[in-house]
Amino acid sequence: MEAAGFIILGLFVAVLLIILSERVNDTAAALLGFGISACVIYFMQGISFVDFASTIGWDIILFVASMMIIVSVVASSGLFQYVALILAERTAGNPKRVFKYFMVLVFVISLFFDPLPTMLIVSAFTVQVCNSIDVDFRPYLISEAVVACLASFPTPIGSITNLVIVFLAEINTGLMFFSLLPLSVILFITTLIYMMRKYSDIIDDTIERDLTDLFAIDPNITIRSRFDLIAACIGMTVLIFGIIILPEQSSMIALVVAAALLIPTRERARDLFRRLSWDSVFFLAGMMGIVQALVITGVIQDIAGGLQGIAEANEFLAIVAMIFIPGGLMAPVDAKAVGILMAPAAKQLTTVNPMIPISLTLGTNSGGYVIPFGDAPNIVVVSVSEQNLKPLSWAEFNRIVIPLGVLHLIISTIYCAFIALLF
Repeated sequence: MEAAGFIILGLFVAVLLIILSERVNDTAAALLGFGISACVIYFMQGISFVDFASTIGWDIILFVASMMIIVSVVASSGLFQYVALILAERTAGNPKRVFKYFMVLVFVISLFFDPLPTMLIVSAFTVQVCNSIDVDFRPYLISEAVVACLASFPTPIGSITNLVIVFLAEINTGLMFFSLLPLSVILFITTLIYMMRKYSDIIDDTIERDLTDLFAIDPNITIRSRFDLIAACIGMTVLIFGIIILPEQSSMIALVVAAALLIPTRERARDLFRRLSWDSVFFLAGMMGIVQALVITGVIQDIAGGLQGIAEANEFLAIVAMIFIPGGLMAPVDAKAVGILMAPAAKQLTTVNPMIPISLTLGTNSGGYVIPFGDAPNIVVVSVSEQNLKPLSWAEFNRIVIPLGVLHLIISTIYCAFIALLF
């Protein structure tokens, strides 16, 4: 490994430690790491910043920004809130049925949206419905955060990290979807059973409840306008089918759909832009810049060589590494950053077995709830609980979710090892 490689690898580790300390903004740390990496590449490799920056996947970053716009517009239309209230009324206020219906809704939404915007969308109506039937909303929110992560496994647009890993590791999206969707369903059912047993006293459906408040909620009040609702439905349909038909042109399709949805909003477009998580976009740009510097200096090739040796010796061990390094070992630091680091190296393992790089998406997404402290969707749960006067401690969150997360890692590893035998 070259001297420049050692410096940038040390820089990557330093950025992870700074993020772990929570004393500095994550995005600021990533961008500083990107900038210093560019300086190292220029002064030690002689590569200009323009040439260096051109190698970064800006189309992926543009896709992320476009998806954020789509999520913002669709959420503001009230589409998901309307569906949630209709489902709640169909349950006749039965807490257990509300729980099941809402988890299914979150599962479907999370196939297409990142866990963070999913939780921002569903947390508000979850609290509203639970309060209307006089049941503690915290078990619902915790379960939704887990389901939002596991439902994102099969699709490249299910999470921002998925998209980056698919791009860097050159994963076949069709194979990824059909191989991981059954696993997501298995983990979803496991989560339902686990959570309903853990919170059986809270979602007890034998207790008679006053449903006056529930039926007093008019689902139509969530709809800003019929035009917005229809536009949101058309936009989501075009996005989904467009990505299925032309997966390699996902960025182009997302950009067109985002722009088309913004045009009718007129002056509201400015407010929608202000609500976007631009820090996530710049964080992604910073991390991809550092990883690209590691590619240029040969560090990724060295990591790939080590993984190649493991994979050729034992494919099962390679799958374990892909799942447990970001999903377990490095989850307390930053599973997403570690997943992005490993993705270029995982690309070279496709020829050994295509399930090896695919399993990296499992580990990276699982890291969001295996060690749930600090991950953005989980922060939404804790924050919303506190705002609604029912504080949720991280100790309680971890006590419930960590055993489930470990169980998911074990199931995922066994499942991927079995599917790998088919190749």
